[in-house]
Amino acid sequence: MKSSLPMRLFSALALGIGLTATATAADIKLKAATIGSQQGIQMAGLNALSKHVAETIGDSAKINLFHSGSLGDQISNIESLDTRTLDIATIETPITTIDEDMGILSLPYLFRDREHVDSVLNGEIGDALKQRLQEQGYRVIGFYEGGFRHITNDSRAIETPDDLSGLRIRTPGSRQRVEMFNAYGANASPLPYPELYSALQTGVFDGQENPLVEVEASRFYEVQDYLSLSGHVYTVGFLLMNEDRFQELPKEVQQALLEGGDKAFEATVAFGEQADQRVIELVKENGMQVNEVDTDAFIDASKPLWESFTEDMSEEAHELVQHIANHS
Repeated sequence: MKSSLPMRLFSALALGIGLTATATAADIKLKAATIGSQQGIQMAGLNALSKHVAETIGDSAKINLFHSGSLGDQISNIESLDTRTLDIATIETPITTIDEDMGILSLPYLFRDREHVDSVLNGEIGDALKQRLQEQGYRVIGFYEGGFRHITNDSRAIETPDDLSGLRIRTPGSRQRVEMFNAYGANASPLPYPELYSALQTGVFDGQENPLVEVEASRFYEVQDYLSLSGHVYTVGFLLMNEDRFQELPKEVQQALLEGGDKAFEATVAFGEQADQRVIELVKENGMQVNEVDTDAFIDASKPLWESFTEDMSEEAHELVQHIANHS
């Protein structure tokens, strides 16, 4: 009789330990944030990532998604990755705040088309980009399509760089993008994306440049009159994590995240392809005028920028530019 109480106690403790282990495994909650809208391309990628993780490992991990800049802009999201208050962030142009050499991806007319993008990012060059960021403490769990960027404004159709003369154009927080549009003749300056619609509506800016999916998602067609299909930059998106945080996760969760990153890339490319024609029709229906640009004129105006943008970058960055430009 004296041994029955300790045995019952031992059994209860063993059960409790088992329950605790189960709770811990099921208690992995990851926060993922984007500045994009709920209907935007970034969320298409995060939804694909979250769905794959859920399907692969069930209740072992849950990704909570935050959209529309509710957890801050991209620069503050990077800071939140550093402080471990955010697990996953969609980062585009501000990736240069981590590694200035990543600015090569924003060189005007570097990428020819989506096939070129796919072969670059899903090959040795993409692996090299991931490795550079991993060495600086960040894990790229996947790329995603930001899309080819085009110009909208409320003043006139843009056919050549000269047509941008004097227009107040909003850009992301990128020195390169500001200098690019100033070189084209615009009066460019950065502004956080969540503030852009209001700035266009009130006339603080005449225009902006973004992929077509953002023209739809943020309803820029309500406050802009012209869409000029310049395709001047392809925005490479990064699904980014803190490397130490990534390494803390169980191997099966890591694997599911990396596989989900591939799914995110596929989902965003499909989203972008489907959106391109749909958005053009949408903005026309809402009164915008749509025009093609003189691409050769823009390429000619962009050539000096390649040299000026890369002059302070590493030799490795210069080599990467040539590899990307020459990649078939």
